[in-house]
Amino acid sequence: MKDLPQTGTAGLLEALSPYLDDQFISDLLPRSSGRGPRHKFSSVQLFRILLLGLLTPAHSFNLLVKLLPENRAWRQFAHLPNQREVPDAKMLHQFRERLELWRLRQLNLHLLRPLLESRDPSRLMLTIMDSTDLPAALNTFKKRRPLCPPNTRRWVPARLRLGRAAGL
Repeated sequence: MKDLPQTGTAGLLEALSPYLDDQFISDLLPRSSGRGPRHKFSSVQLFRILLLGLLTPAHSFNLLVKLLPENRAWRQFAHLPNQREVPDAKMLHQFRERLELWRLRQLNLHLLRPLLESRDPSRLMLTIMDSTDLPAALNTFKKRRPLCPPNTRRWVPARLRLGRAAGL
């Protein structure tokens, strides 16, 4: 993996696909066994589609769902059998909610292990800070608070009184 192909290309997806252990992903992220409809897509397929959001120019689920039927290489990477059956954005959001931090860390360690074992111990390495545990700025770009606090009574216009109009 010296020279990787350009981001979003079929060559990159073909180069990265063997490094994903589908059995480990399906063991780590089993299908949800709860109430509701039976899911058409496996955890491996949904996880690979989430990776497509990172590896391709389609960075939103809505755009990714629109482009999946047109792009055969993306469907092959995600193990989708045909262009008519692709998950919708709601399925992808629900699957992403199921991904917990400890599961992502286990998956990250599993993916990094072959890379770390194959490195030359005499070479210097570069580390990148993992910022997953840092708190996010949640209220940075929200609209301002309403003028009236939520516990106070809001102004209600008085009822109109029917009567004679004053005139000359």
